[in-house]
Amino acid sequence: MHKPVSFAAAIPIGTWHDFLPQALESLAMQTPPLTVAFLDASGDPRVAEAARSSGIEFAYWRTGPDHGQSAAIAEGWGHTESDFVFWLNADDRLAPHALDFVRTALDTDPDLDVVYGLTDFIDISGEVIETHDQVDRISPLILRSNIISQPSCFVRRSAMTTVGGVDPDLQFVMDWDLWVRLYKAGARFEMLPQTLSSAYMGDGTKTHQVSMRRLQEVFRLVNRNKGVWSATKSTLSLAAETLSRRKLVA
Repeated sequence: MHKPVSFAAAIPIGTWHDFLPQALESLAMQTPPLTVAFLDASGDPRVAEAARSSGIEFAYWRTGPDHGQSAAIAEGWGHTESDFVFWLNADDRLAPHALDFVRTALDTDPDLDVVYGLTDFIDISGEVIETHDQVDRISPLILRSNIISQPSCFVRRSAMTTVGGVDPDLQFVMDWDLWVRLYKAGARFEMLPQTLSSAYMGDGTKTHQVSMRRLQEVFRLVNRNKGVWSATKSTLSLAAETLSRRKLVA
């Protein structure tokens, strides 16, 4: 009998969010082998209380300042052992049986490096607004559009390590940048039809921002892989899409 696929989650916390207890609960209910690293830079006692109340036996728990979200993710992965890695933010949550769906895909094709699925956007009450409509099967489109949803993506640790992991200098596109490097390195991707996570869409989230830093990171990523014209179109498209979603949740 082969060894069951194992997973490790990094949970980088910069500030308290009311959804954090639900994010942790969504991890606790998963059945495949899972280790969790909790990276708390918030300084908020509610965060520590939510972690203690979750019932999760954390493989690693760090409290105190860090060098940003990307560095915290890398730190968490570095203090865990597993076949696959992923991360959840305080306002993300895994769907019930999400890891079971991923494990089944890997049992069918053990050579997959990246398994991902759909994500529902939810409002502050937890109600589904819409399904993330940009998620698509892997193709060269990944070089100019982020077609993979971060909380629904699970990456083979060895593949992640080979391409250098998350870039600690990025604040907004560290997920997309990682997918692109994996794609260019020849990693094998599989998109599942199931919804594997939900993510809050609203005030205070990075995906709700049209900041200069975010637009610059998008432009540089696409420019590096597809050139100036594609970078300009992708940056403008992201700004328009973000503003449209703001209206949706207003």
